[in-house]
Amino acid sequence: MTTDRLDDLLERLLDTGTVPEDASPEERAELERLLAARSDLAAMRAGIDAEAADALPAARARFQRYLAARRPAPVDHRLTASRPGRLQRLLAGRRLSLAGTLAALLLVAAVALFAARPFQGAHDVQALGVDDYVQLAGTVAAADASGITIESAEFGRIAVTAAGATFLDASGAVTDRPPRPGETVSIAGFVRDARKGRLLIDGQTVALAGPLPGGSGRPLQRLGAAAEGTVTLIAIDRDGKAARAVVLLPDGRRVLADVDVDSLGQLLAATGSPLGTKVQLNRPGERPVQLRPASDRDGEGHHPRPPLTRLTGTLTEVTATGLTLQTASGPVHIVRRPRLKILPGESSLTMAEIRAGASIEGYTATVAGGHDPRTGAFIADLVILGPRP
Repeated sequence: MTTDRLDDLLERLLDTGTVPEDASPEERAELERLLAARSDLAAMRAGIDAEAADALPAARARFQRYLAARRPAPVDHRLTASRPGRLQRLLAGRRLSLAGTLAALLLVAAVALFAARPFQGAHDVQALGVDDYVQLAGTVAAADASGITIESAEFGRIAVTAAGATFLDASGAVTDRPPRPGETVSIAGFVRDARKGRLLIDGQTVALAGPLPGGSGRPLQRLGAAAEGTVTLIAIDRDGKAARAVVLLPDGRRVLADVDVDSLGQLLAATGSPLGTKVQLNRPGERPVQLRPASDRDGEGHHPRPPLTRLTGTLTEVTATGLTLQTASGPVHIVRRPRLKILPGESSLTMAEIRAGASIEGYTATVAGGHDPRTGAFIADLVILGPRP
């Protein structure tokens, strides 16, 4: 592999958004590594730009204080104060200026407005955190070789890095074609930046999805009572101990609930991706909310076109790069991502044991991801363990 050859392949990749067909396996692996590095640099640049923007007001204030200190001292002019008017006496008396009174009134109004609308956006109710595993949907606003930008009902505009991501068509099969602006997609990946207005997700799987459910456009709220609705987002923290879900209610409101990880794992095992699934939520209490599937009038509990394909079977071989799943139709090779999310599910293992490298061979499992028809392999996005057979 020469430098000129790699430069040519990389230039063609950036122009078309797909790896050239004449690239060898070694060249393909090197191109994917370069794209991943480019994605990391883009994320670092976004973070640096955000920190610079945050620091700008403080820097401007310091500069203004410096200019003020350099100005000549003002000349002391003694003026006779005029008698306060009736409005001033009415609002503040003789010792409180009208400006001070108006400022106090504005402060009271702001506090009252905040109390009346306590949740002004998804971040105010802590919907996502860094390193969360997430599944959410949106409409593609822009796309290039390094990633896409989507518009979501919950968060508005979100940047999604897609270097090394798996693209799935509507049937759940792997495709080389990235999504185009205007198409609806579901994203599975990990949160890299969760600051307000700067959401960045490391996309692992980007799948074409069906039409998104509508909504009222009102800010995200906390779940306050038992409800039934459609799942539009899930999030699991890096330790697998806490989970959250956003559910669209029949009246158009979107509510956020801290949900039981085990109940979410069961829903994931049953669907592969719960996006579009109709669920029931019990009333919030001391314990996390249970997430239970609810059938609709047509008997369909989930969207007819799930964004992730699912396989079930028994794990017979596990290596650092792949898994073998013994299914009813035979063994299937599972491509293992470096950040593959594995949940204990109904196994006897804990998340701490899994993270420490405990063997998962011999356990039943549901694997969610996409099938690559060219190689016959299945690219895994998520594994939910079950009991030993």
